[in-house]
Amino acid sequence: MRKVGSAETAPATVAVNAKLADIARTNMNAGLDLVSDLASAKSPMEAMRLGLAYWYDNIGVFQAQAQDLRTLSVNLVTIANEPIRESIRRT
Repeated sequence: MRKVGSAETAPATVAVNAKLADIARTNMNAGLDLVSDLASAKSPMEAMRLGLAYWYDNIGVFQAQAQDLRTLSVNLVTIANEPIRESIRRT
């Protein structure tokens, strides 16, 4: 059975890691914006409204991030599992 080396999986691994870094940066910035908004809230009700608005505004972003990461991860796993599939095909 052929082993998959880093040369085969490196581009897909880099893509997954880059996406994770991008997601972390985006979510951290959104979270810091929320904290800034919450710090300026005049009442608990305003803070609650700001928190709900944050989730309402960002749920689509989170869903898109998850889908992008899923797509990249599937690609990585497909590449990494190729030797196993080749072995099964030969038997």
